[in-house]
Amino acid sequence: MQLNIVNTPDRLEVQGQVVSREYAEGVMLAGLLAMAGKNDPKVTEIVRQYRDAGLSTAAFPVETRRAFTIFAREEQQEAKRTAEAAWFAERAKEQVLPTRLEVERKRAVKNAQNERIRRMGAETRAARGGGAWSSFPDFD
Repeated sequence: MQLNIVNTPDRLEVQGQVVSREYAEGVMLAGLLAMAGKNDPKVTEIVRQYRDAGLSTAAFPVETRRAFTIFAREEQQEAKRTAEAAWFAERAKEQVLPTRLEVERKRAVKNAQNERIRRMGAETRAARGGGAWSSFPDFD
């Protein structure tokens, strides 16, 4: 049910009919909620439209509480969807294949590190006398 509520400082217009705030928040809301009955989506839509127009639904606390519970659940679901979308977007960024230039740079860094390690090993073996058992003649 789509209500056309226009709330201006000097008057309140609902469905083209000029009414007082008290009438809209009391009798009209009672009729709308009675028509909706136990149908939560309809009650929620009525409460949402009243809330968006700046009208109070405090005269009907049970229906208002049910509607606000549904609003809170919708907000939680939206927050969860937003968080999951951000997580998947970040994951997709991480899974992008690197460019050829990035691959070559990583390979050059890795080769330079391997060469430095080989050189250090050769220098260490040379400092110990070759690193062979034959360099220790007294050792049996």
